[in-house]
Amino acid sequence: MSFFRNIRYISLRKIWNLCRLHKFYRKAKNGKLIGEVPLPSFASYEPTNICNLSCEMCPSGKGLLKRSRGTADMELYRKFILENRKTLTNIILHFQGEPLVCQQFGEMIAFARQNRIYTMFSTNGQLLAQNIDLIRNARPDRIIVSLDGLTDETYTKYRVSGNLQNVFDGLEKLSQLHAKERPYIELQFLVFSHNEHEIPELKNLKKKYRIDKITLKSAQIYEKSQVDFLPENQKFSRYEVSENGNFKLKNGLKNQCKRLIFGTVVCFDGRVVPCCFDKDADYELGNIASQSLYEIRNSKKYIDFVNKVFSNRNEISICNNCTE
Repeated sequence: MSFFRNIRYISLRKIWNLCRLHKFYRKAKNGKLIGEVPLPSFASYEPTNICNLSCEMCPSGKGLLKRSRGTADMELYRKFILENRKTLTNIILHFQGEPLVCQQFGEMIAFARQNRIYTMFSTNGQLLAQNIDLIRNARPDRIIVSLDGLTDETYTKYRVSGNLQNVFDGLEKLSQLHAKERPYIELQFLVFSHNEHEIPELKNLKKKYRIDKITLKSAQIYEKSQVDFLPENQKFSRYEVSENGNFKLKNGLKNQCKRLIFGTVVCFDGRVVPCCFDKDADYELGNIASQSLYEIRNSKKYIDFVNKVFSNRNEISICNNCTE
């Protein structure tokens, strides 16, 4: 089913662009950044960085984002889609914030699909049930629903201010949609020390709510005080923790990054950043309000950043928490 959802959006131009991206990526790994940088095959575009929850370890929810809050301008978004529709196969309509808070979110989904771009978004699920008509009419191709606990106690430990029943109500509404209206549903479960015992129960939810896929995801932490959130089962942790509580990624960073080459991330105000780990746009590469994405990706600023990633990635702060 997922294959047929995707194939509708494929064209020879997009396949050719993807081949060029692979060629450029191979050259970059060999230290040869020669020729123009192709346009990305996927993009994350932020509808809003405002959220309705206060999740632990989330800069947006905890009010720790340094950049201003706001929602996407539809004129700028349409411009981005029209300029890049011939090469974009996939658009991910989330970055920071909860996308269903954005009033023009349904219009954003519909416009991308009208231009033959596969659309997906991630949500905390709190507003799913009340936006079921939006989903029915806009027809996103894929929805990732975050559910990080199966009881009120385990759920609100991380999803502060959240209501577990709202997520279940949303999943129920999605399961009732007609087959032609229903998107591919992925349930994402962040594994913590307080919820890892609930993993076996997830298979019951999959059947009950007709969920297509369940993904177990390792949690990202930022400081020593958050180590207690890490699960005991090392299979679900991306970190090694020392006796004194210091932590580091299990796998060392390689001087390469596919996300940087194959994708791009656009903040609600048009700023382009390297990837989803640059939550505060500290490494802004340009702005689609004044430049085309092609100009940004072929600018000295972008090329210099790519060179640094592919030569000494450890020196880039946003890379130090990445599992790429």
